[in-house]
Amino acid sequence: MQKGTIKAIVLPVVFVLAVIIFSFMTNQTNKDLTTEMSEATLPVLTLYDGKTAINELYGYTEKMDAAYMRDTITPIGEDRLLPVTVKTYQTAVDKISYEIRSLDAKRLIANADVTSYTENKGMISMELPIQNLLEENEEYLLVIQLESGDRMIYYYTRIIESQNSYVSECIDFVRQFNDTTFDSEKAASLSTYMEKTIGDNTTLQYVTLNNSLNQVSWAEFHGTRLTTPVPSVKEITPTYNVIVLDYVVTRVGQNGQSEYYNVEEYYRVRYTNTRMYLLNFERTMEEIFRGENDSISGNSILLGIRSKDVEYQTNESGKVVTFVQEGELWSYNQEANTLAKVFSFRGYEGVDDRENYGEHDIKIVNIDEAGSIDYIVYGYMNRGIHEGTVGIAVYHYDSLANTNEEQVFIPSSQSYEVMKSELGQLMYVTESGAFYIMVDGNVYGIDLNSLDTKVLVEGLSDEAVAISESNRFLAWVDPSAVRGSDTIHMIDFVTEKVTDVTGSASDYVKPLGFMQEDFVYGVAKSADVVVDAAGNTLFPMYQVKIMDTSSEEHEILKTYEKPGYYVQNITISGYTIYLNRIQNNGTAYVDADQDMIMNREGDSLKVVDIATKNTDEKETQVLITLQDEAKKKTPKILTPKETILEQKREVSLKEEKDNNRYYVYVKGEVVLTTDSVSDAIIAANSQMGVVIGENQQYVWKRSRKTAQAAFNDIVVGEEDSGAGSIAQCVNAILEKEEINISVSALISQGETPKQILLNTLKDATVLDLTGCTVDEILYYVSNGYPVFAMTGSNDAVLVVGYDANNVVLYDPAVGQTYKRTTADADEMFFNAGNIFFTYQK
Repeated sequence: MQKGTIKAIVLPVVFVLAVIIFSFMTNQTNKDLTTEMSEATLPVLTLYDGKTAINELYGYTEKMDAAYMRDTITPIGEDRLLPVTVKTYQTAVDKISYEIRSLDAKRLIANADVTSYTENKGMISMELPIQNLLEENEEYLLVIQLESGDRMIYYYTRIIESQNSYVSECIDFVRQFNDTTFDSEKAASLSTYMEKTIGDNTTLQYVTLNNSLNQVSWAEFHGTRLTTPVPSVKEITPTYNVIVLDYVVTRVGQNGQSEYYNVEEYYRVRYTNTRMYLLNFERTMEEIFRGENDSISGNSILLGIRSKDVEYQTNESGKVVTFVQEGELWSYNQEANTLAKVFSFRGYEGVDDRENYGEHDIKIVNIDEAGSIDYIVYGYMNRGIHEGTVGIAVYHYDSLANTNEEQVFIPSSQSYEVMKSELGQLMYVTESGAFYIMVDGNVYGIDLNSLDTKVLVEGLSDEAVAISESNRFLAWVDPSAVRGSDTIHMIDFVTEKVTDVTGSASDYVKPLGFMQEDFVYGVAKSADVVVDAAGNTLFPMYQVKIMDTSSEEHEILKTYEKPGYYVQNITISGYTIYLNRIQNNGTAYVDADQDMIMNREGDSLKVVDIATKNTDEKETQVLITLQDEAKKKTPKILTPKETILEQKREVSLKEEKDNNRYYVYVKGEVVLTTDSVSDAIIAANSQMGVVIGENQQYVWKRSRKTAQAAFNDIVVGEEDSGAGSIAQCVNAILEKEEINISVSALISQGETPKQILLNTLKDATVLDLTGCTVDEILYYVSNGYPVFAMTGSNDAVLVVGYDANNVVLYDPAVGQTYKRTTADADEMFFNAGNIFFTYQK
């Protein structure tokens, strides 16, 4: 055989072998560099009220700031034994212990090891003896600790030894009500609890007592409960209890596929000797998207029964759409006809309780033309390398390699509920690999390559900040400019360039918000910005301006100005700005009619949009409309793998407590975090919630006594007996606390009444209630605290009592108390600007 022939045979063989070996080595390397998300391993605890299971607790592998862990509250019975079960999921439990602390977690009440328990088929049963050290009707923090190998796992709940709260009866009622909604033969018995039908009866996504009985009993949905609801007790008060049910409902779709829905039911229940009162009932329902069958057809992606508020983005062409649904991130590539389940804690088989635990959220940062995505997962990590921790994980999804890579993880000791209200304000990733985040008023920049961290801005407050929809732009005024500032600073995080926005020489400016990426700010005459008698800065804006941020010129797109009207604040929804206006009545600024600014061109710029469709069985369903028709062939579903990290990419940021921070809890969830206690109270009152302070003390509840007799210890000291009513009212508050000073002398030196209380009531928290109503301030009177109230530009009274129809006022001008109807008092205080403040110990 000739050499040429041999070469002709050998070389191709060698080439093929080389390709095979190279491919094998490459595949081996790829296998080493990617992996599946590891399974959940942590046990789940269930507490009991008698023999009724309540309050499922999920474990944390890092010690949390216990003062933030107030999700559930557990009643302690007369025998002071708390039954607990532990579902181990085959995780070894070597030791069990617990401790009881004060709500702020600073004081240890008791601690003990649990030595007596039984274990059977992966279930541990025990009873925790609660020592006789609890004050009746006072809440405490219970921390249960499991030791598993070298891991400590922590579980948190509040406990209370409460008399006459009737929690067991309320739980029984809630379970029976839920059962009845699924029983068509008994559903009619619920009619006694229904209220006036004013709700939307075309959707099953949100149902209340204002819907029809047919909606409450699931209409034509024909679903069944996949999981048995375990009641979560959220609040226990003398007048009502708050209980939440979370469970999964399943039904068979029109093509025979199984559909799954997460359902949450909120109950506010009052027990009496004669009957149960259902004060509130709300049911929300969110479909778990599975991407099966006809989820994508025609020119739409059918998301199903869910909220219309969809987190989604598209690339510029609109060919790739990414969206968030029930804690999962999906991406549909229309040209490649693929549907990627980019991120999820859920597996594909069934619905596991731990995987389905919904204490996290996802924020889409950006998407490129190829469909690669930068996104952020924040909250409780159900499984994976961070299982049992709370934090912020920044990910990059590579659409070509179909892989997820973690770029940085920022751990937190706060609960998800607090985190989402605090940290969700600003999170942005640039193409150059920088991550920006605001924590406790400080703005940090993190280099995602080196993990170097720097502080860009410090000490920001809610009032002084505005953030664009994409989070690319941040506008703020210097924290030192308490009264007003003539300059707004605005940073573009893509370049880190700071632009200053100023008004005329006699004007102050204030950031108000962004309409998409256009900056909205207010302008006030510096002479109009004043500090009222209560010490509050009034910032009446005569102009609102909208500024373009897309070019270096920063053109003013629109200026709003109406003579005689001032803007107090704004809210922005989509492409509409709602202007909350005020007018000066000669005595004070009072509310005026709301106005609005609309951008009618905004919606027409969308490449894809959100729409709805209706069917008899599922009623209103949400869908994403596409530019073009989807391919008829069912898209291929992709499940990305995780890139294995060579080393931990963790960055810790300093978390600081702010004693002037207030949290509004509704149904056990934080719906608002603010440094304005009045804003917190107004939000809590409108949503049937409570206001909690930084140390977990109750700042405000809807629960109060039906009447409060007038305080008999309201007197004015000799130091201010001849002073004006404002000074006398403040003096009377201080005299009640056995503090004797001349308030009028301090006012003459330039101090405000609020400043005087702040400087003298060292063991109390002074609360500015300006903007609240009479009904809202009576909570403090019910608890024994007089409320200072302005009645004119230079006059004030103290609210010192109330009954069903009247409030009792102490007027220094006449030196005595008198009654005034609640309606008359409301009008009087409204005309004076609703200026209130009080204190709380």
